[in-house]
Amino acid sequence: MRLLFSLFPSVCLFLALNLTVSTAGDLTPQQRESLKAQMKQIKESLDQHISTRNTDARSIFSRASSDPRAAVDLYLECYKKVNYTMENRSDADFRAWKETQEERLRDKAFVQSLMLQLRYLALSCHAAEVEEIDEVFGPLTQYVESLSQLDEMPDQVLLQGVSGSIFAKAFFIEDMLSSNEGWEQSPFNIPGMYQRTILPHLRANQPDALMNAWDRRIAQQKRIVMFFEEKKEEALRGLDRDEKVKARDRQERRGGIVGSHDIDEFTRETLPRLIWDKHKDMYQYIDQLEAAKAMLLIVKENLKGENGEFYYDDFMSTISGEGEATETPEAAE
Repeated sequence: MRLLFSLFPSVCLFLALNLTVSTAGDLTPQQRESLKAQMKQIKESLDQHISTRNTDARSIFSRASSDPRAAVDLYLECYKKVNYTMENRSDADFRAWKETQEERLRDKAFVQSLMLQLRYLALSCHAAEVEEIDEVFGPLTQYVESLSQLDEMPDQVLLQGVSGSIFAKAFFIEDMLSSNEGWEQSPFNIPGMYQRTILPHLRANQPDALMNAWDRRIAQQKRIVMFFEEKKEEALRGLDRDEKVKARDRQERRGGIVGSHDIDEFTRETLPRLIWDKHKDMYQYIDQLEAAKAMLLIVKENLKGENGEFYYDDFMSTISGEGEATETPEAAE
């Protein structure tokens, strides 16, 4: 915005010196074209400024994502800028807030999540700039694999969209990040990354790699679910029988990130739909005959189950040429 204001006087000068008109407020065709030409130059300068700002942010995020201390320092710097400096609040207020956060800033789970958030932010900045997703496809798949290898529960910072993060606000890149429709916003949403970016890219450019991608996705989502299950079991260790009953009840009612990775729901709903959608991709991009055989078997096995009608209708739609390569809601969660 400062760049636009710095260029604005030149436009004013142009108007003052050149827009002499015979009737008040009217522009001649020549004056209008001259003004458009100047505005085009201003827009080019503004776009270059925004692109440079994005590149600088990406570089900063990438460096901080590999260093725990640098990640925390950048978080504090951005938090102070957005919530104190830009709000005209005092340094004393910021220091008082920081004192209340000391335990969290040392927490291993928070720091790990912060570093992953910064890594995904750097990827998101890169993805917003490139014309072809190929440039970030490899790093994205590596990032997704790292998510399935977590050893700490994700902090809230890893669950929020990148465009709403404290880092995006501090670097004024919220609009740029939120406008990328082919990119998942949440740094922890593995299904979203496959649905928005990975699978569409492979369908269009490398369909022979689709089945391997589906197998990786299923394995990764399984590992995440098992990881959450292990963490839930850890929370029950050392409790007596009554305490365990109460704790399990709280876990079942908790919802949120834990509820969305419930092992029973994953086994009953999500996993079967992932397998079904994998075979739909096989039918449309790889081998219709083999896919049809596998899908027909699933239809028969589920004929009397609660999802029997869904499988029947979707299979008929697929073999009739009406079904598209879109995921069922359960698989996309």
